[in-house]
Amino acid sequence: MVAKGLKDYAKENGLKVSEGVVYGVVGGYMVTLKEGYGIKEVSVSGAITDESAKRITEFLQSKDANKNYRVANFKVMREGIVLEIADTVGTMKKIKALLDFLPNFLRENGVLADGFCTACGNAIEATDASRVVLVNGMAHRVHEGCSAGLMERANVEQARHEVEDKKLGKGIMGAAAGALLGSIIWAVIYTIGFIAAVGGFAIGALAANGYDKMGGRPCKAKMPIVLVFTVLGVAFGQYVSYVAYAIMTGEFSIVDALLYQFFIIQDPEFASPYFGDLAMGVAFAILGAIGVLKKASKENKDAALRTTILE
Repeated sequence: MVAKGLKDYAKENGLKVSEGVVYGVVGGYMVTLKEGYGIKEVSVSGAITDESAKRITEFLQSKDANKNYRVANFKVMREGIVLEIADTVGTMKKIKALLDFLPNFLRENGVLADGFCTACGNAIEATDASRVVLVNGMAHRVHEGCSAGLMERANVEQARHEVEDKKLGKGIMGAAAGALLGSIIWAVIYTIGFIAAVGGFAIGALAANGYDKMGGRPCKAKMPIVLVFTVLGVAFGQYVSYVAYAIMTGEFSIVDALLYQFFIIQDPEFASPYFGDLAMGVAFAILGAIGVLKKASKENKDAALRTTILE
């Protein structure tokens, strides 16, 4: 989806809207604009050398880049740069100022502008057939022959990625182990009388990181796997904490303690706080996992080359 601010900018500057992005030439460089999670993304296509990349990185890491243009994150690649701009009040003014500044800055640092194929690095002559191709969300002008190569590579990588999506065993084991560790933390915190929100947060974060540590693939299934084990981890942690409490009272045998919570949740006096704590734990567990889950979504999109012909 392209919001009104970007659509207005496109109209004012003769850019086009297609495939969920705004794209076109600004100051001699092919630019792509799109929406993100709490950010707007600005991509600039151009052939970047190692020396140019070093100087661009130094600037983007500076306080001026953040203060003047709200650059929250960035990526410098051989074929261009991607900037994430924090999306709050006045963001479009910052983006306009950034796009007024960037072309001259890139040119001064030796970045080849529109008119050079970012696939092969050679000039696109007036007599050459060319295409504008959207590659992983960034528009590039490339030779027609190069665009065909990109499309073929995208098909091969996507096919391989779909096969790798099915290799989930290690990721499931990692998410389960992380959630189990987090549930123990939850149970300890809850049993000694502290607010269990911290434990819930730990369950979500550990389940998400457990998936990665065990070698789980960045695929579509990662998000639901992590979410399921996060919720199960909270439920198990709650169960363990109540079993521990029953044993600590000295009034229950181990067998009775294991069955303890199934009896008390039938009593309205205990059921309300029990499910209230459980809901709080689930909420904080999801918060603990949400940053990693968002990253997982982006990983899945970037794991295989995605290419679309724009024109």
